[in-house]
Amino acid sequence: MLLLLPWLATFSSETEKFDKTPEEIISRHIEAHGGKENWNVVEALELKGRFTSFSEVHDFYTLKTAGGEFFSSFNLGKHRVHEGYDGTTFWTIDPWQGFDFPRKINKAERHVIMQKAEFFSPFYRWEERGLRVDFQGKEEVDGLEMYVLTLTRPDMSAETWFIDTQTYLVYKSITPWVDFAFPLEAEAYYDDYREVNGLLLPHYVEQTFRTRHRVTVIEEVIINPAFDSQVFRMPPCPHMEKITHMAGLWDVQVEMINRAGNWQVVDTVSSGFEKLPGEGLQGSISYEVNFPVTTSFTVNYNRRTDSYQLVVYNEFYSTTELFNGSFLDGSLVFDNLPEPEQNETSAGANAQQPYMQFIFNFSDDKSFVVERKRSLNHGENWQDTERMTFHRKNREQDI
Repeated sequence: MLLLLPWLATFSSETEKFDKTPEEIISRHIEAHGGKENWNVVEALELKGRFTSFSEVHDFYTLKTAGGEFFSSFNLGKHRVHEGYDGTTFWTIDPWQGFDFPRKINKAERHVIMQKAEFFSPFYRWEERGLRVDFQGKEEVDGLEMYVLTLTRPDMSAETWFIDTQTYLVYKSITPWVDFAFPLEAEAYYDDYREVNGLLLPHYVEQTFRTRHRVTVIEEVIINPAFDSQVFRMPPCPHMEKITHMAGLWDVQVEMINRAGNWQVVDTVSSGFEKLPGEGLQGSISYEVNFPVTTSFTVNYNRRTDSYQLVVYNEFYSTTELFNGSFLDGSLVFDNLPEPEQNETSAGANAQQPYMQFIFNFSDDKSFVVERKRSLNHGENWQDTERMTFHRKNREQDI
């Protein structure tokens, strides 16, 4: 009988250590926050309050949905930062990195937004979202007994969450985080739990990583607010927005300058422009002037040079040319003249080269005109050579 005592002691210790399954802990945890039935009717959550970073306090705004869409606007010190996820693309506008335009984010940053996008806990609907949970036992934190659970999202590093064994509320977390896009680990504490429409949420979160110390104080919670889903989208380039109406199907009249110096219609064809992934437009046109001619156009905005770019591919000669442009008096004007900083030797070597100019004239979203000109005197004078007038087809046929 005495031989059984050590075994019984071990069994008792293990039973005490694992007295609840992860499923039981999570069930009590969700119930402590208001219950699954109450949370299942929440489609969106809007949060407002104060956020402290770099010892500066500013307001913040956050909107998140049951589907995982997310948007937040807050200050990191002197700079306002925006970040979001529309269900497809994770993005941010972070002036600290020297960019005033939106960019897609890296894997570590995506993991952070996934955490921020949680309504109140990553354990809510964890199974149906394909997350993995492991029970690590109990641990004492600040004199309080905690259940320790690790949660792993698909293709992400594990997060460690500490749930109070008495309240079943999260007291602390240790999770992957970022600092200026670089991955690291952050420790966060959750406090000041308050009830909002029967739902319990922490209204105070304190987080530390490296030398950083950040505090979030929630002052207003709105359940199921009205919102425009466009807020979750990565903002488009405002320069490209000026010409997005070019996307679609068009009837095109092609004219050339004849020997008498007059415009002459040479063909009437169809053409199409479509939006490219990211920022850009691409289209092509095929017509006949003695020989078949096919030309492809790609338009984008170069953020580095703050100018538009036009890439023209001529199938007949198999040539690709790059043109730089800008808006002048409502028209988008491109040319392939040498840049001003190019030296005189380079300019002299190309003195006999005929330079080209493309002018996109916009009147409304139902038509536009593309003119092609050439210059034999380094752009001092431009001669008309070709004109294409685009009229929109039935909108139901748009690309």
